[in-house]
Amino acid sequence: MDQIPGPSPSLGVGSAERIERLALTGYYWMILLVAALAWLIEAYDIGIIGSALVPLKKLYDLSAGNVGLIAIASTVGIVIGVVPAGYLADRFGRKRMLTTGMVFYSIITVLTGFAPSWPLVALGRFIAGFGLGAVFPLPYTLLSELSPSRMRGTAAGLLDSFLSFGYFASPLLAAVLIPHTPLNLGWRILFWIGAVPLVYAFVIWKVLPESPRWLEVKGRHEEAERVLQHIESRVERALGRPLPPAQRTVQVHVVHERVPMSELWSGRYLKRTLMIWITFGGVFFIFYAITSFMPTVLVKEGFGLAATFGFTALIQGAAIPGKWLEAWVVERWGRRLTIAIFTLIAAICAAIFGALHSVGAIVTVAAIMSFFGIAADPAVKVYSAEQYPTRVRGVGTAFTEGVGRLIGGALAPYIFALILGSFGIQGSFWFVAGVALVAIIVVMTLGEETRGKLLEEATEV
Repeated sequence: MDQIPGPSPSLGVGSAERIERLALTGYYWMILLVAALAWLIEAYDIGIIGSALVPLKKLYDLSAGNVGLIAIASTVGIVIGVVPAGYLADRFGRKRMLTTGMVFYSIITVLTGFAPSWPLVALGRFIAGFGLGAVFPLPYTLLSELSPSRMRGTAAGLLDSFLSFGYFASPLLAAVLIPHTPLNLGWRILFWIGAVPLVYAFVIWKVLPESPRWLEVKGRHEEAERVLQHIESRVERALGRPLPPAQRTVQVHVVHERVPMSELWSGRYLKRTLMIWITFGGVFFIFYAITSFMPTVLVKEGFGLAATFGFTALIQGAAIPGKWLEAWVVERWGRRLTIAIFTLIAAICAAIFGALHSVGAIVTVAAIMSFFGIAADPAVKVYSAEQYPTRVRGVGTAFTEGVGRLIGGALAPYIFALILGSFGIQGSFWFVAGVALVAIIVVMTLGEETRGKLLEEATEV
C-alpha cells in the first residue's frame, strides 16, 4: 500500500489496524445510532404487512394462499434485489447504496398505501422489496468494517435491537389506528407513514462515514485517509490524548478489476457459503413466523383486534432485551454457540406453542420465542459479514440475505400459511421448530468461530 504523507504517526498502516485501536467514545456511538435508526425505519416498513393483513383479509375475503402471497411479496422482492445491490455496494460504496435503497422503498411504500386492490398491495410490497433488499445487509456490513474486533458482535446486537423497535412500532400503531378507523383506511395510513426514510436518507448521507476498509481495497487511499483521520481526531478529542501508534499486521490487496461472484462458491469459500445460507434461513424463519403471522394466529385463537395488535407488539418488543443479552454474550460465548443456544430455546417454545390455549401461556411462550429466536439474528448477521473478505463482503452478505430470506422469509412462510390453514397452529409451529433445528445442526457442524479476529484474519481460508 502506498505511503500517504501527513501528520498521523500511523500513516501507511492499514485501516484494519487503525480501527482496531479506536476507543469507544461518543462519536462511535453516534455512528452506531445513525446506522441503527436506518434499520428501525426499515423494520417499521417490513413489519406493517403483518398488521395490515388482518384488515386486508376481511376487506377482500382473502384465502390462505392469498394471505401467504401478500405476506411473502416484499421478501421475494428482497431476494431478487439484494444480490445486485450487494454487488453495487462492492463497486460503488456502502453508503451510496444505503441511501439509494431507502429513498426507493420509501416512495414505493407510500404509493402502496393508495392501492385499490389486494393484488396491487402485493405488487407494491414486491417492488418495495428491491429497495429493502439494498438496505438490509448494509448497516451491519458497514458497522463490521468500522468496528474494532473486540466489539464487532456487540455492535451488531445493539444495532439489530433497533430493528425490533421498528417491528414493535408497527403493531403498536396498528393497535391505535385499525380498530378506530374505517376498515379501508387504517392500513393505508400505516403505509403512508413510510415516507419518513425520504428525510432520513439525507441524514445518513451527511453523517455516516464510508467504510475506509472498502475505500482502501478500491485503491482510494486519500479518501480512506481522510475518513480515518476524521474518526481518529474525534476519538482523540474525546479521550484528551493521542491514540497509540498502529502497526501493520495484515496485507491489503488493492482490487481494481471486478471480482466475480463465483468466488463465493470457489473451493475456498464454498463450505462457508452453504453453512451461512442454511443457518441464516433457518434462524430467520422464526422471525418471519412471528412478524408476518402472529396477528393472524392470535385472531385464530379468538383474540379481538385491539388485543391482537397489543399482544403482537408485546411479543415483538420482547426481542429488544433479547438482543441486548445477545450483544453481551456473543463476545463471550462466540458466534456459533450463541446462535445455537438462542435458536434451540426458540425451537422448544415453537414446539409447545400450538398446544397452549390460555392467554397468559400463549403470550408468555411467544414472548420467550421472540426473546431468543429473533435475538439470534444479529449473531447470524455479523457472522455472515465475517465469512468473506472486503472485496466481496457486500455481495457475500447480500447473497446470504437473499438466499436466507428466500428460505426463511418466502418458501418457509408460504408453507407455514398452507400448514396453518390445513393443520392448524400446532402443526405450523412444529414446522418452525423443525427448520430451526436444521439451522442449529448446520452451524455447529460446518461453522468456524470468528470471535475476536480481525475481519482480514477471520476471512482467511
